[in-house]
Amino acid sequence: MAAAATATALDIAEIPFSDLVVLLSPDTLADDGRCRRVVDTVATELGRGGSGLLAIAGVPRVGALRRRLLPLARRLALMDHPTRSQLLKKHGLGSDVPLKKLDRSVSSFAQLLRHSGELTLLESVNNNNGFNYSDKIQDCNQSDEANGDDDMENLGDLVEELGLYMMELGILVARACDIVIGKGQLEQSITDFGTAKARLIHYHSELDNSIIRDKSTKRKCLVNNVAVKPYQSCSGRRAGSLCLCCIKSEDGTTVVSIKGNDSKDASIQGQAAAEISLLNLWQEWHYDYGIFTVLTAPLFLSASEDENSLVNLECHPPDGHTHLQLCNGRKLFSVRCSPESFIVQVGEAADILSQGKLKSTLHAMKVNPFLARRLQPSVMDQQGLVMKMHLCKEFIRKSPLCRQG
Repeated sequence: MAAAATATALDIAEIPFSDLVVLLSPDTLADDGRCRRVVDTVATELGRGGSGLLAIAGVPRVGALRRRLLPLARRLALMDHPTRSQLLKKHGLGSDVPLKKLDRSVSSFAQLLRHSGELTLLESVNNNNGFNYSDKIQDCNQSDEANGDDDMENLGDLVEELGLYMMELGILVARACDIVIGKGQLEQSITDFGTAKARLIHYHSELDNSIIRDKSTKRKCLVNNVAVKPYQSCSGRRAGSLCLCCIKSEDGTTVVSIKGNDSKDASIQGQAAAEISLLNLWQEWHYDYGIFTVLTAPLFLSASEDENSLVNLECHPPDGHTHLQLCNGRKLFSVRCSPESFIVQVGEAADILSQGKLKSTLHAMKVNPFLARRLQPSVMDQQGLVMKMHLCKEFIRKSPLCRQG
């Protein structure tokens, strides 16, 4: 078996926001130059011969929102569970991953958003470039120092505002798709459904999991010293032992099931896992089940070992990739896009509703190879952060297999 499969770099096509907003007007003529460019790009990139992805670039205001919100995901991921649960409850967020699992590869913080179908945010930001969705949120054009600690206090508002922008971008792309496929189903399905799930996602580095395990061990030691007899405390454990929930394989590899998540399937570990490097994933291979998924471009941080440290500087991966992987037939592609763009991805529901004129694509999030080791001094590492907005039509499924969103 080959040591690693080679993924071809894929620079996905971009639609400038200044072109996309021409679709805000229902009176836009089909022969309008900007409208024609948008529709042609959508047909090429999201149609059967395309990648199933396109990017939207140059959206006012939301780039600053992205830079403020995404770093909060790491702070949430590294918090102790009781503190995090209280904070998430305060801001109306939940999670769809087991946050008590210490060696998890990803932390996800989800909020269900409701939308009226009116594109008021995009219309406002297109008209004056300075629209604030919420008076509670300070001006996003201020420096990070000016925003300071307020960002965590505004967690729910930031998720909601950025999420609704992303939802409206998805509705505009659906409007373009309806022109391409000659039906009005996609936009109507999204607006009729009226809700979407926003997920603030933190892809863990090895340093993150080390911090989480260390904090958990210290906390359990403290509890045991107070609650049980001295000979039962953590200090009485034999050297090198950990709680069962802290145990991880010595080489740090994750067991990967060839057929999915069924524990009865044959698995790849150790030698084989090293040979099939593309199975070292933050997120397994899957199709999105909704109409569209809208993603921020990932934000990579060079972060301090201290989860409360302000040393959380944005950095660019050395290979320039987002680490979003596509599988098209027998070919693998690694997606690249500009840092502050938004990625729109076709889901299975759109594939079905369009009668195959739009294309959903098998994809995964590959672990950054530069995250497998510590960077520069041992206190530095990189984090991957992204926000997803799922525009769903839940009742449609292409197969009985479990799908990840």
